Amino acid sequence: MKKLFAIILASASLLLLLTSAKKGEKQATQQQAAQQHQTSAYQQDQIARKKAILNFKMAFVEGGSFEMGCTAEQADECLQPEKPAHPVFVHSFAICKYTVTQRQWREVMGKNPSDIRNDDLPVTNISWNDAQKFISKLNAFLGTKYRLPTEAEWEYAARGGTMANGLKYSGGSDIYYLAWYKDNSDDQTHPGGKRKENELGIFDMSGNVWEWCSDWYGPYPEDTETELINPEGAPSGTERVLRGGYFEGPALFCRTSCRNKSKPDYAASIFGLRLAMDKDGSDDNSNNSENNGEGE
Repeated sequence: MKKLFAIILASASLLLLLTSAKKGEKQATQQQAAQQHQTSAYQQDQIARKKAILNFKMAFVEGGSFEMGCTAEQADECLQPEKPAHPVFVHSFAICKYTVTQRQWREVMGKNPSDIRNDDLPVTNISWNDAQKFISKLNAFLGTKYRLPTEAEWEYAARGGTMANGLKYSGGSDIYYLAWYKDNSDDQTHPGGKRKENELGIFDMSGNVWEWCSDWYGPYPEDTETELINPEGAPSGTERVLRGGYFEGPALFCRTSCRNKSKPDYAASIFGLRLAMDKDGSDDNSNNSENNGEGE
C-alpha cells in the first residue's frame, strides 16, 4: 500500500513538473512573440521614418526643344566650352526642386561627408562615383528609379523648360536674389529654397553648389542645324559634367549655360547633387510630396 501511494505521489509530482514546464514554455513563447512584435513594430516605424526623410519633391518638366549653350542672353560672358549653341530636344522628365541634403545622404549612406555639418544644408564633398552609390542604395530601399540628370536635361530645366523666358540665370536676371554666390553667401552653403525659384518652381540651379550630371564631358557638336534628341553627352571620357556654379564663385559661373567638369572619383566641398527620373507626365510617384524632401 505504501509502495502504491509512493508511486501515485511520484506520478503526481512528475505531472506537476511537466505541467509547470509546459506553462513555462508557453510563457516563454508568448514573451518571445511579444518581443518579436515589438521589434517588428520598431523596424516598421524606422522604415516609415526613413521614407519620410527620403520623400523628394519633384518638378515635372514637359519635354521640348531649346537652344543649348551660348545663346543671346548670355551676351559676351560665354566661355569657349559653351559654344556653339545648338538645337536639342529633351523628353519629359522629373527633377528634384532641391539638392540632396546632408540628412538625406546620411539616412542612405550612414555618414555625412560634408565639411560644415547641418542636416538642412546640401550634402557636399561627394564625387560622381559617390553620387552613383547613393542613388543605387536609395533606389534599392525605395524601389524607385532616381538618377542624375543629363547635362541637356539640367540646362533645359534651369532655363525653365517650355516656360523659359530667355534669362541669364535660372529664374531671372538679378542674380543677387536668385543665387548664393561670392557676393552674398558669406562663403558657405545655404539650405535649399531660400532664394527665388525659377519658372518651374525649382530652386538653387544657379549658385550654392556645383551639381553632378550623368554625362561624360565633351565638346559641343559643330553641327548647329541638326537637332539632338535627348543627348547623353560624350560616349566616353575622363571627366564628368558639373553645372550651376557655387557659393564662393562669381556670377559668371551661375549662368544657365556655364559648364564645369571633374574626374568622377574627385570629391570637393563645392560639389553636390540633384536627383532626376524619367517621367511621362502622370503624377504616380509616391515620393512626390508637398514638403521639400527634408522630412520636416
